[in-house]
Amino acid sequence: MAYIECIQAVIDFIEENISQPISIDKCANIAGFSKYHFHRLFGVYVGMPLMEYVRKRRLAYAMRDICRGKRILDIAMEYGKPPSRFRDTAYRLPEKLMLIRSYFRRGDVVVDGVYSEVRFEELEAMYVASSARVGHTPEDDVIEFMTRWADENGISATARRFGFDVPVSEKEHGEGLRGYEYWVEVPQDTPVSDGVVLKKVEGCKYAVLRITDPFADPFERIPGGWRRLVEWVEAKGYGFA
Repeated sequence: MAYIECIQAVIDFIEENISQPISIDKCANIAGFSKYHFHRLFGVYVGMPLMEYVRKRRLAYAMRDICRGKRILDIAMEYGKPPSRFRDTAYRLPEKLMLIRSYFRRGDVVVDGVYSEVRFEELEAMYVASSARVGHTPEDDVIEFMTRWADENGISATARRFGFDVPVSEKEHGEGLRGYEYWVEVPQDTPVSDGVVLKKVEGCKYAVLRITDPFADPFERIPGGWRRLVEWVEAKGYGFA
């Protein structure tokens, strides 16, 4: 079986079992490769790690169900119950879904059926607890770590959270590693521990664009959204912070 057929078999399995626990061991077995080789192969063909793909597909299904009027709790129970780590992160999916629902209710004007018009949004100054990881699945690693840290330190489950890619060295890039930083909004006097840094984020005005169902075609819609933002900022004569 060709590589692409092996990857397609795994993707079919994910789609058929999207609401069930999915592991890299099971998917590697379906593809017929070792876990290490499968991890690298999936990243090459799909453009992201396996569990990131699974997470985005679950979020896409959740977005669809929100549009159909399904209850947030029902959606969270259907797509948010993978194994042990869910006990530590159970509130995260409902929180994300509440944010998604609020986006649908904002009344943004949608252009081309996918992108909203660009508009400004103010972000007030805040303090955040920050941590970063470099690895094959840095998002999962740092989000799990920070979620546990926030829970142990009594940080509200409704505190805002932000995640974004960070650069890695040429050597790390050559090894297929990626970097990811994750913030949790906290009070100014919050004590931090090893692996966590307290940062002040200055208030700023941001250009915002909404993408309808971004994971329906992630390699076209998400880059397309970035291009529209950059073009809008340049056309208006604004600078980048």
